[in-house]
Amino acid sequence: MSTISATAFMISTAQIDGLFSAIPTSQAQYDSLSISALSRGIDRYTSEDYDGAITDFRRAIGLSPFSDNSAKAYDYTGKAYLQDGDTDAAIKTYQEAIKSYPARDAFHTSLGDIYYNQGQLSEAEAEYKAAIQLDSESTDSHYGLGQVYLNSERYDEAEAQFKKVVSLSSQSSIGYYGLGQTYRKMGNYSDALTQLDKAVSLDSTFDAGFLEQGYTYADMGDKDNANDLVNTLSDKESSLASTLRNYIYENEEPQIYMAYSTNGFKESLGPGTPVSDLDSSLSTGQASKAFTMRFSFTKEMDPVSIQNPFNWGISRAAGTDPGGAYNWGMPAPKTDIVFPYLPAAVIYDPDSFSADVTFKITQNSGGNGTIDPSHMLFRFYGKDAYGKAMDLTADEYSGISEIA
Repeated sequence: MSTISATAFMISTAQIDGLFSAIPTSQAQYDSLSISALSRGIDRYTSEDYDGAITDFRRAIGLSPFSDNSAKAYDYTGKAYLQDGDTDAAIKTYQEAIKSYPARDAFHTSLGDIYYNQGQLSEAEAEYKAAIQLDSESTDSHYGLGQVYLNSERYDEAEAQFKKVVSLSSQSSIGYYGLGQTYRKMGNYSDALTQLDKAVSLDSTFDAGFLEQGYTYADMGDKDNANDLVNTLSDKESSLASTLRNYIYENEEPQIYMAYSTNGFKESLGPGTPVSDLDSSLSTGQASKAFTMRFSFTKEMDPVSIQNPFNWGISRAAGTDPGGAYNWGMPAPKTDIVFPYLPAAVIYDPDSFSADVTFKITQNSGGNGTIDPSHMLFRFYGKDAYGKAMDLTADEYSGISEIA
């Protein structure tokens, strides 16, 4: 039986030193490894490998906690989670970062931005205020807090925050932009445009500023200037051009642009027209017939609003000029019939933006009733699909004046 010498198990001092030299023994070495992990993570982040990036960023944090490398890794980790669509994880990451770096305002601002984008305004407000406590000259934090106030309809407070941004950074567009947004919401359109002009003059690539200008003109009812801003954004190949185009459309007041009968109601006939001339079935006393007028609108309407008969009215026109009034403004003959104010039914077609309004005409008992179809006034009092009330210059129709 062979034996193994004890010396075979002996390791030299030099070998031991070499073995342990391969293991980091100082914080400087951990910091170096942390930098390498952070660098790999940034490369993966840039390549949109967010899962891999997060792994490297977490390694960087673990190797060198409380260092600048770790702080950067926390921030990148939060951003990577957001890019990956994991908002909850991003929130937890910034909460961890705040615990490790309680004096860094930027983490509060980043967390506030997430809460703001999630619609959690009270949480966002708390984070922005915490950031400002740490750095009262942080323009990002004041701007974020201003946006919270703006979206909470606390316009005076929003104005104060955006003015602070301007005072801290007068050559930046965002303060003027925020003021423009605030004044538009307050209905101060002239002041809004003044601030927004400053914003885009400082940065001609600031497409959001041009968009807000377009919103302001649309709110003012100035379609020409609003559409000019659509063209400006289109020329810049900005996706915001379609956003503004849609906003202009949604904020336009709906109009009746065409009306006609679908079953023979002769709305062009004038005063004293025998009821029987409308349809032969009305030749006998107390006979009734349902007629339908089709009204076409300039935009999509709210089906519930438009199909509610109580949002319609059918009456005798009472125009101030003789031609606009029922029976040319003269007393109606005793033979004139009375027609119902409310329609019998309304059916809306969302594909054509049109409504069929059905109403009933009834002959008098003597069979000699008369009517002035040309001065029967049809009016709609409802709203469109976006909640906009009718344009008062085009919300009614009569055969004599057509759209009025």
